[in-house]
Amino acid sequence: MRTLFIIIILLITTQVVYSQKVNLPEWSQFSKQERELKVYEKDSTASAVVLSEIGYTYVENENNFNLIKEYYVRIKILNKEGFKQATIEIPTYKKAKIKNIKASTTNFSNGKKTVYLDESNIFRTKSSENWSLTSFTLPAIEVGSIIEYSYTENTPYRFNFANGWIFQSDIPKVRSIYHAKIPGFWQYHISTVSLPNIKPQEHRLISDCLIVNTTTASCLYLKYSLTDIPAFIEEEYMTSKYNFLQQIKFELKSFTNTRGEKTFYSKKWKNVDREFFTDYDVGKKFGKTKYIKDKIPQEIYAEDNSLEKAKKVFQFIKKQFTWNGKYQLFKDFNLKQSLEQKVGNMAEINVNLANALKATGIKTNLSLLSTRENGLPIKLHPVISDFNYMVVHININGTDYLLDAVDKKMPFGMLPYKCLNGEVRVFDKKEGSYWLSYTPIKNSSRTTYTSANLSENAVISLKSRIVYKGYKALDKRKEILETSKQSYKEKFEEKHEDLSLTNHKIKGLNEFEKPLIETFELQKNPDAVSGNTIYFKPFLINPVSKNPFTLNKRQYPVDMGYQRSSKFNLVFTIPDNYEVKSLPKSRKIVIPKKGGSFTYLINSKSNKIKINFNFSLNKSKYSPIEYQGLKELYTELITAQNEMIILTKK
Repeated sequence: MRTLFIIIILLITTQVVYSQKVNLPEWSQFSKQERELKVYEKDSTASAVVLSEIGYTYVENENNFNLIKEYYVRIKILNKEGFKQATIEIPTYKKAKIKNIKASTTNFSNGKKTVYLDESNIFRTKSSENWSLTSFTLPAIEVGSIIEYSYTENTPYRFNFANGWIFQSDIPKVRSIYHAKIPGFWQYHISTVSLPNIKPQEHRLISDCLIVNTTTASCLYLKYSLTDIPAFIEEEYMTSKYNFLQQIKFELKSFTNTRGEKTFYSKKWKNVDREFFTDYDVGKKFGKTKYIKDKIPQEIYAEDNSLEKAKKVFQFIKKQFTWNGKYQLFKDFNLKQSLEQKVGNMAEINVNLANALKATGIKTNLSLLSTRENGLPIKLHPVISDFNYMVVHININGTDYLLDAVDKKMPFGMLPYKCLNGEVRVFDKKEGSYWLSYTPIKNSSRTTYTSANLSENAVISLKSRIVYKGYKALDKRKEILETSKQSYKEKFEEKHEDLSLTNHKIKGLNEFEKPLIETFELQKNPDAVSGNTIYFKPFLINPVSKNPFTLNKRQYPVDMGYQRSSKFNLVFTIPDNYEVKSLPKSRKIVIPKKGGSFTYLINSKSNKIKINFNFSLNKSKYSPIEYQGLKELYTELITAQNEMIILTKK
């Protein structure tokens, strides 16, 4: 992210108000190239392409100086997959309103014909407590259509200057232009994401652009223009796309009124720390332990080992509370009520955990983080609204632990996958807050031990034992417990149609601090038979079937969340009347910087075939430069798992 500091000086004059308009393309008038475009040459896979997009944000002279954001876009539909671009959804926060919607579809299959959107087909709904949704679908869509629509957003929320401007989307853009006119009495931090070298195409002061009571004020006018913008393709193992989309972001730093009085909105951490413990219930109630002391069992107080004591407090709180499914961080907060009812939201449960730890003599802090979906918090200066989740921090014998008691299946010292998003902000009431890097546990693994026998009539019998640890165990427990053992078994059989499950056991399902162990007894027929020759794949249970990395080049990091490994050991016994005709080839691949490896060793001796397989990713985060190595590693893995063992009858 690149940040600019724009300081705007209030200028008082008495001249004419500057026009609020920008030039837009003439509606329903298209060039020959736009009409005849069938494939976008810079991205032949594109299902649609934005021909022109224009935005303009300025301040209204009336109606309490609300922000006005005008938006216009023209899109060419290139194939049927592009039809989804004709369904438009515009979210708005609380008092913000969408007005002046205009939309049309122009087709050229039987001469030029333009069909306009009927106002009755515009729908406005309440999508949540704070958000509304304006939606519509453009009419008469076909391959080759050009759609246009425009609207005006009116919002009283000035903090982020109407959400700035996002250049990139899921389809490529020929051109995107953004105009901003910022009144002189507002000062913003202006930052860019994924645009390290962008500069405003225009940058100037405009006199008399806004009437303030009986006087006028000057504005800073900015114009940004980009061409040939590539589509943003989402892949697995990424945090919020808004961390990487090419965009301009605004954050209100200060406001100066006509009397020269300045109000600061961008604060220092020491100010935020003070507000956290004095203005927010979650902070004010932290450390007040009287209400919970008597609820904690005496055997916990009697524990001498601090780490064991912390674990017992953690288990006690998990048993006491059931999460109500709500994530409220700074509202609907009542510690005593949640303890009495044994039901609470995310913040209530974790502040109760913090206070219980504190009551037993363990130094405890509250910590705020932003989840993967929510995006990365700004670190240059504090923005408390960037955080949407709270966990508990303790340090025992020099080791940091972050705890979350919301999920009853969560082991001590682990955070939910959604919380694995870089650093957390620890709020230490005495020493002041600070950033803490959280490193997930390393031992997240799946190890499979299999013995298999081939009968003389070519039926394969297998016994498998799978040991899951860390996040692998957590995910598997959720998969089983959130349905039922019977339902899990049925899904397993559906997924592995070629296997006949004769016995299945699970050990440690409800022992969340221990590994989870599954045992299977299975039978299967060969994958193929040709005369006296049989073919079968040795990787029978949960093979990797799809490469999560398919792009030619990735512009953003691969964020796995945690390190992981998978091991597979097989001893396969064949009868005397069969012999090995062909085995998969052994191989070993290591990606640079010790980022990961794949080892596949296979050999046969006498009547036994032995396989040792090890796949490991030694980092939780990989740079775009390391992307190709990861992609090749998965390609080799899938290739190896699809190779056959070939046996023939003597």
